[in-house]
Amino acid sequence: MDVQILCNAILFMLTLLVINEVLTNYTMKNQNLKKYLNNTTITTLIGIVAGLFLLYIDKSMLVQEYKQGFSQFFLIVLLPPILFESAINMEKALFFQNFGSILMYAVIGTIIAVFVTTFCLYLIGLLIQKLSLTSCYAFGSLISSTDPVAVLSIFKKLNADKQMHILIYGESILNDAISLLLYEISGRIRNQELVGFGDATKQFLLIFLISIAIGVIIGALCAYILKVKEEVSYETEHIEVSVTVIIPWVCYLISEAVGFSGIVSIVFCGIVMAKYALPNLSESGKELLNKFYHILSYNFENLVFLFIGIGMVGYDLAWSEMGIILGISIIIIVVFARLINIKINSFILNRYRQDNFIKQNHQKAMWFCGLRGAMAYALALDSADTFKEEGEIMLTMTIVIIAFNIFVQGSTLQYVLQLCDIQDKSNVLSSDQIQRIIKWKVAAQKQQTKKDGHIE
Repeated sequence: MDVQILCNAILFMLTLLVINEVLTNYTMKNQNLKKYLNNTTITTLIGIVAGLFLLYIDKSMLVQEYKQGFSQFFLIVLLPPILFESAINMEKALFFQNFGSILMYAVIGTIIAVFVTTFCLYLIGLLIQKLSLTSCYAFGSLISSTDPVAVLSIFKKLNADKQMHILIYGESILNDAISLLLYEISGRIRNQELVGFGDATKQFLLIFLISIAIGVIIGALCAYILKVKEEVSYETEHIEVSVTVIIPWVCYLISEAVGFSGIVSIVFCGIVMAKYALPNLSESGKELLNKFYHILSYNFENLVFLFIGIGMVGYDLAWSEMGIILGISIIIIVVFARLINIKINSFILNRYRQDNFIKQNHQKAMWFCGLRGAMAYALALDSADTFKEEGEIMLTMTIVIIAFNIFVQGSTLQYVLQLCDIQDKSNVLSSDQIQRIIKWKVAAQKQQTKKDGHIE
């Protein structure tokens, strides 16, 4: 690897981050632009312009460096703190209250989406002879990971229903891990390390459960270390924050080193630490940790969408090999798979819920919020190396889906969510309650007026 090319690549991305901050700040202050653009869209557009600029000045080596290095860079450097920040900063009580439902959408729902996508894509492939069954399964696995970055910011603006908010938030934390795990199994099937559905199922359960155990153990050890620390002082405050900061990478690397899923381990390590470790931090330590992870995850997420924008125009994609039929079909298939996922799981959950049913309008919102992003992109880049010619088609299809999600769904997201009426009604008064309050105030004012007149 050429050190000069690497330094130029890093410098260029840091410059884009600064430009992104300036333009995002300007756009969010402009009320007209704010209606149609969100932070994710702006960042991706900057990436597209940057990609065109690199092509114009003929810096193909720099673009190739991004393409080859992004997948591992994302999984090892960027993703651990992003997932960990999501896990430790969630609403803990609401998350654990809805943990069973979150698991249904994240695990069963992702598996449903994977198999629906695989089956439909394979049927299309039989007609146009593009992808093998293993490649269809690999694509179904990588594309079933959802990214809530654009969604959650709009949820805050609209004061969205807290239950639906935590379902989407929790699903997105866990389904990255499930999607990655299923994708890794596709690679083992391709290399003939696994033969048959039974072997694949056993391997999935083994990796998933042991990865959870690794994450839980590391999270519990961290909680114990923080519990038995000395009284809070300047030194111990920095020690507790330092321990908590390095945990995501330690957890990831340990799990990967012993042959299991680092992403699954990080997620459950974060969940355990959110419940048992963070209460042992000092107040100043909590504040420092929250600020650090918020800044880190915010900039890392922006980096991801800058990379995505560059890839949309900078990579030599397999447009002709994919073809228009497959390009249009894959959008329909992915949207359909998300719909089946949400409908089946919501139906099952509503059958066993006594209250807090998942309403039809909330189901529509959850379906529309299934945007794809960083994980799908990283795995698609990996597939270009693993599956060769078929992998290049998979990468091209993934970029088509992400572009559709960002520029079509992302641009209309706020409008659609408003139509779905996802506002939290728990603190909103009904019209009858408002009328009774008005009558009571009028009566109170009349009574006060009579008293004032009597005094005079």
